[in-house]
Amino acid sequence: MRTTALPLATAVLLATMILPLAGCSRPGEPGAVQAGKDANGDPTIHIDSDKVNRNLDQAGREVKRQAQDLGKAVQEGARKADEKVGPVVREVLDDAGITAKVKAKLLADPEVKSTQIFVDTVDGRVTLNGQVSSADQRATAERLATHTDGVKAVVNQIQVAAPGQPAPPQR
Repeated sequence: MRTTALPLATAVLLATMILPLAGCSRPGEPGAVQAGKDANGDPTIHIDSDKVNRNLDQAGREVKRQAQDLGKAVQEGARKADEKVGPVVREVLDDAGITAKVKAKLLADPEVKSTQIFVDTVDGRVTLNGQVSSADQRATAERLATHTDGVKAVVNQIQVAAPGQPAPPQR
């Protein structure tokens, strides 16, 4: 065990930084930092560096354990959030993706006036609305939607306009 006598100013400064470690000793054992007076009555502080190192090691292990516990708690919280919210979010994103794919197919098809067809998707079930000028366009739109990845069913509510009937306003 090594102890050091320090001048007062240095002792006070070190005491404010190290005194919190003094309480880390085992019950009945003197602390790592001890204040006293030398033979002349001058204040002294004795620091047991072995105890300080032991206390720092112990504090480091405790911080590491608590950090690991916190990490586990965060992971568990994320898992629970994913269990509750994840399926809904994935479903909404899937439905939006399906709608985008169907709209892209309708836009790419030269027969279908896709600007007059509106697409809505819920739970993979696609609903087509709007108005086209022929039954062939209506059937093509339904076929394109039916053969899109992720589509579970198609509800075709597209109307075939009578010849000369104006197109409906765009939504």
